[in-house]
Amino acid sequence: MTRRAALTAPAAGDPHARVAGLTVLERQLFSLQDAGIDEVTVALPEEEIPRNPRLTMRVAGSGSGGSAPGAVLTARLGLVTHRSLPQRLVGAGYAGDIEAAALVAGEFVVPATDHAARRRAETLLLGSLIKPTDGLISRALNRPVSLRVTRALLDTSLTPNQMTIIAALFGAAAVVVVALGGAAWLFPGALLLHAQSVLDGCDGEISRLKYIRSRAGEWMDQLFDDFANLGFFAAAGAALYQDGVPWALGVTLGGVALHVAYQVALYTALLTRGGGSGSVTSVRWWGQKDWAAAQSAPERRNLFTVIRDAIEIGTRRDFFCFLWLPTVALGMGEIALVWVGFVFASSGIYTGLCWLLAGGPSPATRTS
Repeated sequence: MTRRAALTAPAAGDPHARVAGLTVLERQLFSLQDAGIDEVTVALPEEEIPRNPRLTMRVAGSGSGGSAPGAVLTARLGLVTHRSLPQRLVGAGYAGDIEAAALVAGEFVVPATDHAARRRAETLLLGSLIKPTDGLISRALNRPVSLRVTRALLDTSLTPNQMTIIAALFGAAAVVVVALGGAAWLFPGALLLHAQSVLDGCDGEISRLKYIRSRAGEWMDQLFDDFANLGFFAAAGAALYQDGVPWALGVTLGGVALHVAYQVALYTALLTRGGGSGSVTSVRWWGQKDWAAAQSAPERRNLFTVIRDAIEIGTRRDFFCFLWLPTVALGMGEIALVWVGFVFASSGIYTGLCWLLAGGPSPATRTS
């Protein structure tokens, strides 16, 4: 069955004004396309309809204010809403006006009438990028910085994949300076690694705000992160060993071996259970928190969930990348080495056991 939608007149704001790197009209159309809409009628002349090659659904101008017969969703031209709102409405079986549904649900609806309104809409869209899966360091330190960087880049031609490469260069530099400079360069290396961790959020932010997605981009992001994680750990371990910490070599070799085992288990899972996606959120391992279910029905807190969530915070990439900074600054880089080695070892053992005992992970419900 063909799903139809309509963007109607009179316009609530300027559909051709730019907000967060796209015109308001493009933003409305992309959000409808993400919702599975097949055809959209727009109350504008045909010559004012954007011809973006990433818009694969049929878009037709009507030049009138009426809605299309049989439209599942309708909205006034020039409105900015949460990027995933139409998708959630269609998923819930809703048919009707998007603006009315947003107001009932208490979600933002901003008519793009002037500069102040467009600036507010952009701020709200950026705020919507904060995910429930964000770790402690990501939420408190990384996101506030990455969102500012993203905001500055939205009206440039920089693509998410190009941003991934820029971030990866910081990670590569972190590995190189420690590998070549030894323990004396651990702090500059840790700074570069943390910078990579912060900038690593920008590619996804640009991708979601501008509706630019690619399977290659997901894999690039994952592979570059893994290189930075493993490379810096190995370089730091070697530097500490050469600086007079004899047991650092054993921790490093063990951590590297088990992290490689984890990567094999993960990549196999992504290819066979995650539909070929390069994102770790496409699979869910046994015992891992189901974030999509938790959003719709928050689970009851108990000792097990508190311990599980604390462990998850400590094993997230944002946390162990940041951990190098304070420990190295205090001359106690061994603490970070042991903790990251533990994370790598436990990840390798855990994912291996999941494959052996539970047949691997299950496909996960992706969150927006």
